[in-house]
Amino acid sequence: MPERPRQPEEVPLVRCTTSRPRPDVCVVHLVGELDMAAVPFVADYLKRQTATRPAELALDLTGVAHLAAAGLALIVAAMNDDDGIHGRLHLVGVTGNRPVERALRLTGLLPVLDIHADVQTLLDALPSPADDGDAGGP
Repeated sequence: MPERPRQPEEVPLVRCTTSRPRPDVCVVHLVGELDMAAVPFVADYLKRQTATRPAELALDLTGVAHLAAAGLALIVAAMNDDDGIHGRLHLVGVTGNRPVERALRLTGLLPVLDIHADVQTLLDALPSPADDGDAGGP
């Protein structure tokens, strides 16, 4: 029996880009599907992007069209500062993104995550880097 041609290795259907609107904020923009094929790639990307240990990590899920169980597990790992992913987790692009919002709601994650409408709204809610908690001098 002739050997079947080998299928090329599946390429994850996700694109990751990063912006740093402030030195302490890392925003990772995801576009595509966050499933078991994509999560190892995205997890590695997040580890590399947060290796400098930013105070804040925002995942922009505006372009995510499918959020599978593996993607939910990745969000939980990032929320818990696990697996070498650093920074306090914030999500944007959830509200109005039915596949993402529905998956987070059905799993009970929606109320425990810090969700903002967009990156600017998140930045406005964060203390500025100059704020060191000192309201006044001696």
